[in-house]
Amino acid sequence: MQETRAFMLRKHKEENDEEFLANLGEAIRIRRLALGLSQEDVAARASVHRTYLSDIERGTRNITVGMLAQVAGALQMKLAHLTRLAEAAKEDE
Repeated sequence: MQETRAFMLRKHKEENDEEFLANLGEAIRIRRLALGLSQEDVAARASVHRTYLSDIERGTRNITVGMLAQVAGALQMKLAHLTRLAEAAKEDE
């Protein structure tokens, strides 16, 4: 019984993580487009490869906080604001 509960908690956490990463990627994409920037532009500003940024926007890359700070800087916004946008999108669902 306890193993089932632990499995359920891990599964719930994984689903929340995936949802947050998807919302974060969407927030990044929306901001990038609002600034009229291509993925190549933002990737160059953040010193990452374009395909890495593409993975982030699709929510398939588990990005580090340091890298997220670089992306936020490339998008001319504070890290805290970017994460709040991702959290707000989660609450809207």
